[in-house]
Amino acid sequence: MAVAAPARRIALFGGSFNPPHLGHVLCATWAKLQSEVDEVWVLPVAEHPYGKDLPAFDRRCELCRLAFADLDFVTVSDAETRNPGGRTVTLVERLAAEHPAVIWYLIGGTDTGRDLAHWYRGTDLLRLVRVIAVPRRGYDDDHPAALPAISSTLVRRRLAAGEAIDD
Repeated sequence: MAVAAPARRIALFGGSFNPPHLGHVLCATWAKLQSEVDEVWVLPVAEHPYGKDLPAFDRRCELCRLAFADLDFVTVSDAETRNPGGRTVTLVERLAAEHPAVIWYLIGGTDTGRDLAHWYRGTDLLRLVRVIAVPRRGYDDDHPAALPAISSTLVRRRLAAGEAIDD
């Protein structure tokens, strides 16, 4: 009797990635090390669900490929280009239909884990994914493994002011 191969476990890590930074890399790494996932798919949004103005999608994808290049378990995906409206639940529904043998996870901060039920069709989304809630400074200051408080907004602000971003 043949033994069925175990299902692949893929964690989805979406965001604007404007720009991607060390915090994103640490988040993907933390999720891989602290969960059962085989892969992390980084998914820059093509169309922000709240109409946020973003640099070109292709540019943000290329920056993500550079940022995550050393992580062999990460794939930068353009799946969001086929997700009109940019809603997470519709993306996961489509991916689940395309890859029925995959167990899906969703990476977010602990604040995301708490708020997911309030997202667009959040209860449907919670039935489709397992949440990997990554602790981070500013939300989980008491957690010994909380990731540093780094944000794309901070990176953009420092660059605009001509300040260093290497710390």
